[in-house]
Order: sequence, then C-alpha cells, then structure tokens
Amino acid sequence: MAGPGRAVAQNRPMGTDVSSYQGGGIDWTNVRNDGVFFAWTKATEGVDYEDADFAINETNAKAAGVFIGAYHFAHYDLTNGAVAEANYFWAFAKNYIKNDTWSLMPMLDVEVTPTNGSTAAIVSAWVNTWCSNVVALGASNGLALHPVIYTGTSFAGTWLNSSVTQWSAWLAAYPDGTPGDYGSPTPQTSNPGNWSPWSTWNIWQYGDTNWSGGDSDVFNGTTNQFLQLFLVGSTNAPRITTNPVTITVAQGAEAGFSVSVTGGTPLYYHWLFDGTNVASVTNFNTNSLFYPITNAQSTNAGNYAVQVSNAYGSSLSTVAFLSVTAPLSNTTGSVIAPAGLVNWWPANGNAIDIVNNNNGLPANGFFYAPGKSGLAFHFDGSTSYLTMTNSPADVAVPWTACMWVYRQQTPQTSAALLSDGTYTLKLEQYENTHEVGLTQLSVADWIFTNSSYTVPLQTWTHLAFVASGSGASALTTLYVNGAQQGIINTNLPLGRLTMGATDVSGIGYVDYLEGSMDEVMIFNKALTAAQIQAIYNAGSAGLVQAPQFLGISAGANGNLTFSLEGLTGSKNFTVYSSSNLNNWTILSTLSAAAGSNQFTISPTNAATFYRAVQP
Repeated sequence: MAGPGRAVAQNRPMGTDVSSYQGGGIDWTNVRNDGVFFAWTKATEGVDYEDADFAINETNAKAAGVFIGAYHFAHYDLTNGAVAEANYFWAFAKNYIKNDTWSLMPMLDVEVTPTNGSTAAIVSAWVNTWCSNVVALGASNGLALHPVIYTGTSFAGTWLNSSVTQWSAWLAAYPDGTPGDYGSPTPQTSNPGNWSPWSTWNIWQYGDTNWSGGDSDVFNGTTNQFLQLFLVGSTNAPRITTNPVTITVAQGAEAGFSVSVTGGTPLYYHWLFDGTNVASVTNFNTNSLFYPITNAQSTNAGNYAVQVSNAYGSSLSTVAFLSVTAPLSNTTGSVIAPAGLVNWWPANGNAIDIVNNNNGLPANGFFYAPGKSGLAFHFDGSTSYLTMTNSPADVAVPWTACMWVYRQQTPQTSAALLSDGTYTLKLEQYENTHEVGLTQLSVADWIFTNSSYTVPLQTWTHLAFVASGSGASALTTLYVNGAQQGIINTNLPLGRLTMGATDVSGIGYVDYLEGSMDEVMIFNKALTAAQIQAIYNAGSAGLVQAPQFLGISAGANGNLTFSLEGLTGSKNFTVYSSSNLNNWTILSTLSAAAGSNQFTISPTNAATFYRAVQP
C-alpha cells in the first residue's frame, strides 16, 4: 500500500460511487471503457429505504467488468441502532455480496451531522458496531468481510476517533473546495490533504461528477493492491482468464471446450451442459482444463459453461455453444416444399438456414430440446434468443411464415416469434393477452379480432401466417394446424433479424419467448390453404431436405429417364456419374425451383453410378 501522499503514477485505479440519484440507465460498458475499474452502489439507508436501482447497478456493472460493492447510508442521528441498520442492510444486499470474483467489501457512508449530545466516541462506537455486525453476518455465510468507511476529511477529524482505523478509509475532499471543479491537482498525483484519524488513506473521492454521473474516486495503490484489500475472497478467488469459445463441428467429429483460470488451488471444475452439471473435477491443481466431446452428435448441441470454485469463491464462465451439422436427409412421408421458400431453419442441432445461409447465432440460455421433428430451438423466456448473422432484410408482402411451436407462456408481457425490432410476429401479444398477433413498434398491436386465438400450452401446434393484398384488401391470415383460424385486416413486412425475442434500438432485448420452435420456414409468396394443409399433414416427416431419386423408366432408343426430387428453391440439382464410385463427372445441372425434375441419359455398356447433390 502506498503511504500518505505517495503517488503510483498512472497506476492508481479509478472508480465511482452511484445511487438511484443517477437512475438505473447507467451504461456500465461505457463507464468501464472510460477507465472505471471499481464502483460502489447504494443499497440501503436507515431501516426503511432500499435503493430502487441497486440490483440493476450491481448486475450491469459486473457484466461490464466493473468490480462493485454495496453501501449503506448510516443514521446514527436516529434511534434505529447500529445492529438494526446492519441487519437491514444485510437482508437487502446479501445476495450481491459473495465470492463471485466481482463483489467488493461493504461500505458504510458516514456523513450525517450527529444529533446534539453526540461525541466522536459515540459516533465511532456506532460505526464499529455496524461494521462488526456485518462482519459477523458475512462469517455466518462463509464470507470473510472487512468493511470500508466513507466520510469527509473534515467530518472524520471532528466526529471519528482512532478506534475506526481498524476499517479502511475512503475520504471525500475536493481539491479546491468546489464539488465538480477539480482544480489543478489530479487523482494520479495528488491526495485528499488530510486523513486523520487514519495514518493513511485508501480511497479518495476527488469530485462529484464523472463518467457514470456519480462521484469520482481513486485508489491509493495498484489494481492488485486494490483487489487484495477490497475484493470479497481476495485475489485467491478463482478468476476465469480464457472463456470457452463457440464452435461448430460435423456429426461424428471430436469437439471440446477449454478454460483458463487464475486463483488458489485446489480448484474445482463443474462443467454445465444446458445448465445441468455434466462433469466435475475436484482437487485439480492446474489453472486450465479441457472438456472433451467425442463423436459429437446432435444431442450434444447446446450451451456449455464451467463453474470454477475454491476455498475463496467461485466464478462462472460465459456460455459457449456447440453446433453439430449432419448431412441433410429425408423422412418417409416428407413432402416437397412449395415454391418461394427463402428461409428454413430445421433446428436439428444447429441454427443453420439450409436455403439461404441466414444462420442463427444463439445467445444466453438458448438450447436444443426435443422437437416436432428431431430437435427444436428452445428459449428460456428471460435471456435467450437467436440473431441472424447475415442480417436479412424484411420480406415484403406477400409472404408466408410457418413453424411448429411449443408454448410454455412467457413471464414477460409478450413473446416474439420473428422480429426486426420494428415489425414483430407475436406468439403472445402485448400486455399479457397471450394471443397470437402482429406488432409494429410505436404504431399498434393487432390480434385476430374476428377469432382471437391463444396457442395451447405444452403441446406442439402448427402456425402459418400469410400476408397478402394491399390497401383496403390488405390481410394477414392465421392458420392453426392446417385450418384457417382468423384474419387481421392489415399486413406488415416480415422482420427476421431475431427469433425468440425482439431487439429494440435503445432499449435492448424484450419480448422473450418461453417455449420451443421447430421447422421455421419463410416463403416470399402467399401460400394457398391447400399448400399449408399439406405442410401440416406431413407432421414430423416434414418437407424434403435432400435430393433423392424416385424412380427410373426406359425410353426410346434405350434411353433412361430418372425422376428426382429435393429441396425446393434456388439451389439447383447437380447430377454426377461414375463408373467406380471414386471419380465423379458432372452429368447435368437441373432446376430445383419446384423441388422435382427429370433427366434422360443414353447409358453405356459399362456399369454406371449416379448421384445428385444440392447446390
């Protein structure tokens, strides 16, 4: 620790302290990017005030990489008592004071002018009692806590005695006496000027405005010294330095995730797959670990994370995703897709669009669940979604969107199927109506008013939305399990930037879906009722994905005619021939606009093999 007035040039970590006075809209990422290393946020005051923005500041600061602690505003001027105020603070803030490698020691804000009859000894005894009780409360929860005292330099010299110096000193003093005007001294080379009754100072509040809108603070030492003194669990707690990385592998390939950690050994590694513990390593005296996945299958696809712990705390890695790709195949009973197919996400262990490569990028609590056909996308209702990596433009009217859905009822006010932030296809409409509908941001929310419809819970249901017409003839028609359900007398472009949530500019993600989606398909035309009925009737067999030969017939002059079907769309058939199954020659390129075609050849006497691929 640097002594009084010693500067650690350009190495003193910068900090801030905030409360609901700044509001809950602090952009902690910007705060961190501007150089803020640590923060404290107000939790409670007295025994009857809880800061409304405490939780969001704690959560968002840690997510942005800012170390943060909770503080209590002391009222020794009232009759509450130090023990009651300590208990009140702990009950409210304890879930954010833990060995998570981001939580800082509790702080007591001591700045209220004492009531008549108070002395430095009385105020100091109150402060010591509060701190000692917080230490005891922490110990009962397995935490070694050492609170820090915040106060002004003039207050400390008058109302605190040397008994409080057992706690760390955080002193407020503005260089020229004017809040917000720092004068010539700088936090990297100056000091608060007076730190009595302490023999040194730990944190200096040198201004009342900064990057966060809160106060400006600096620590009298290096970052390592700061963490050793103020981090719950200290620097011995595990800290993940390299997180697992999202990967895509072919079916049957080797896969795996690695993590690197600092912290005291032994370390305990708990690997999680879709939030469930799948492997643990105890007494592992190394700071890196690889989790292998052999012979990867679609059932291995999903989200992976690792919880690392030791005697000082624990740390959870960020989530990484495994996608598994497999050759496209057809199921008995599958039918050819209608023309106009522009996107198709089958959801079988990956978020690949097999028509136009508008592939999905999963986030947070997303995973794969049993679907109507194979696997399905599963959304947790609070954090998960898919974003399309190629940012596809809206589909103009006319369009059709089909999918199987398994609704579990969102805890949010509404739930999105597909969206671009402005136009949203809703599984559950706004204000908890739970009815299927359409939304145009800041314009209107629509439900199928002639026959409002709510998708039943816990069952697979097929939905098809058809937008057609224009002007007075504009319609959006809803089909449920192949049958027409209702009509909205308007239509909108179809947004497809996100699935399972809506990304609203300036707000973030909302409308989180809870449930699953499978076989999500978009067409750039209005399908007929008969075409939608055929898709529904195919059931779990679904649509044809891969090219297959249907038959062969003899023609004139010994020619042979092959019938072929496959994925409808812009990906043409390419037919190859070979006499030895090793060397293949392109024989023909055929249109797949309708999903089927025929080609005729003049065979030779040699045995010949044929295959077809798309594209």
